[in-house]
Amino acid sequence: GKGKVGKQTFLEGLVASLPTLRAGESALDIHFEWDSDMGIPGAFYIENFMQVEFFLVSLTLEDVPNHGTIHFVCNSWVYNAKSYKRDRIFFANKVND
Repeated sequence: GKGKVGKQTFLEGLVASLPTLRAGESALDIHFEWDSDMGIPGAFYIENFMQVEFFLVSLTLEDVPNHGTIHFVCNSWVYNAKSYKRDRIFFANKVND
């Protein structure tokens, strides 16, 4: 019942343009180390170390080996990590076998 957790990583920067962005939205890049022994990612933890909260619409993992794209629908405010006793967690919108 307990998944494998990868190494912590950090946001790398703004994506220059994305056709699906609406006014006031931003897209950010993130890269992380992934080992096939971990299986297909089904959830992710997030911590906000900024002073202000942000609204996380979604997270998309692209080019997941042997799977393609995994999309996480979040639609949730993420407040500073000091506001939570535990990390925030979001699950993929598709159950993996």
